[in-house]
Amino acid sequence: MGAKKPLFEVIASEIKDSINRDEYKTGMLMPNETALQEIFSSSRTTIRRAVDLLVEEGLVVRKNGVGLYVQPKLTAQNILEMTGVMKTDTNENLKKDIKDFYIRKAGKFYAEKFGIKENELVYSIKFVQKSEHGVTLDRLILPLSLYPDLQAKDFQIINIIELVNSGKYKLFELEQELQLILAGNEQIKNMHINENDPVFKLSSVFYAENEMPIAIQYHYEDAESTKYVVDFN
Repeated sequence: MGAKKPLFEVIASEIKDSINRDEYKTGMLMPNETALQEIFSSSRTTIRRAVDLLVEEGLVVRKNGVGLYVQPKLTAQNILEMTGVMKTDTNENLKKDIKDFYIRKAGKFYAEKFGIKENELVYSIKFVQKSEHGVTLDRLILPLSLYPDLQAKDFQIINIIELVNSGKYKLFELEQELQLILAGNEQIKNMHINENDPVFKLSSVFYAENEMPIAIQYHYEDAESTKYVVDFN
């Protein structure tokens, strides 16, 4: 008979099984080390060693001051390259400054977009990111029924593509439209640009494999400081 596995390896294996069963979804917050101590009735040292092992294997991310996350598998770059639509040199890992995070009724417009009733609830999330190129603005709309456990702090470790992929349905297809518009009140206020400055507006609709829309994103960048490469091949 082989040697008995140390307890921390057994616990790490059980957590790994939970990740594979999607009990802890990719890119989302999972129980912290204190909670894991209670779940497995084990010491802090044992749990710490189990988590360290999962971190070393690339399955879990430890974010100081926030908690533990299942390692994201998708990146915005992967999806954009896969769809062949657009690439940008903007750093997707910049810290997000969340301006709005609330739940509202879908209303007629988003009810039609998502194929839901007008009084069903959706998340409306607005955030900005600052880089050496300026400030970008994003608005994200997500049906509450597809993301019941969504938390604002999840945004600080995963990007939009990973977040969309963490709901009840997996991301299958991305449809995008690029427009050049003039800055309006929302862009002026949040991006610190002038009225009628040129702005790139990238509208993205995310679909599950069953062709169900699962998220909508509007991304705005200062057209005078942004370089895009559009690939139609």
